[in-house]
Amino acid sequence: MFGRKKVNKTISNLDRYLDQLDEGILIYKNGIKNYLEGNKKEFDDNLSAITTLRNTTTELRRNIENDLFAYALASDQRVDIMQLIERLDKIINLLYKNLCQYEIEIPFFPAEINVDFLKLVEIAALSLEGTIQATRDYFKMPRHVTEKIHRIYYFEKEVSKLAQSIKRHVFHDMDNFKLSQKFHLRYFTLHVEELAEESVKVADRLAILVIKQS
Repeated sequence: MFGRKKVNKTISNLDRYLDQLDEGILIYKNGIKNYLEGNKKEFDDNLSAITTLRNTTTELRRNIENDLFAYALASDQRVDIMQLIERLDKIINLLYKNLCQYEIEIPFFPAEINVDFLKLVEIAALSLEGTIQATRDYFKMPRHVTEKIHRIYYFEKEVSKLAQSIKRHVFHDMDNFKLSQKFHLRYFTLHVEELAEESVKVADRLAILVIKQS
């Protein structure tokens, strides 16, 4: 009974952790939208929310890792699970750091690229949401993980294609922009690409875990 309680507690913490990551993605999307639309108050609220969320997920991650070691839970998969959580934690940190950069650097986005940039963020979010779904499936319905992984790869490729299109437009067509401004827009586009690339790294890790489990 004691062991079962510890297992249930760890599973509950893991579910909460994934819920928080899912919320972080929504906050990030809203934050970018509010920034582009000039909604400073709402953007500041998003920044405050994602800061609080990062602190919460850090505590949850530590609790999960401590339980895995202290109570020898999932001893045959413990290292793999910890590596997976650490990879997910990088996503949360990227969401936080990337959103903070808008407040620090105050990039200027011309209206002509706002629609495509928001679309880029949306597709990247789909790849990130796929990692959450695939991770949940790994612990509950492993047979569905492969399907989710394919979707993550697909969305990452779409992010890459759209990002290239945005950067090409910035450097080839925006003659009224200074080179420094173009570099700035490319920099923030790369931030979004980085999130999608991180989702693929989680997918790669899950693919390995599924193979090991089979």
